[in-house]
Amino acid sequence: IYVDNIIFGATNENLCQEFSKLMQDEFEMSMIGELKFFLRLQIVQSEEGIKIHQTKYIKELLQKFKMEDAKPMKTPMHPSTTLGLDKESLDIDSMMY
Repeated sequence: IYVDNIIFGATNENLCQEFSKLMQDEFEMSMIGELKFFLRLQIVQSEEGIKIHQTKYIKELLQKFKMEDAKPMKTPMHPSTTLGLDKESLDIDSMMY
């Protein structure tokens, strides 16, 4: 069995270390340490609490679609704009998005 990612933690440091040793004795493991990235989420742990964000992922998306210089807006289109089916335009490549 191959497991790509596993997360474990405990409020008791000794229990965490004991579990880690048991797992390492049984399985080949690497990169044990504080969780920083998981499923495109960035995790920042501090005395104030745990903060989760996707800054790195969003920057990668903006770069992929050449939108790094796009102007940020609260509303992505004018409020009075309505959308409708455009039967005359070519189909887009939906796999790109």
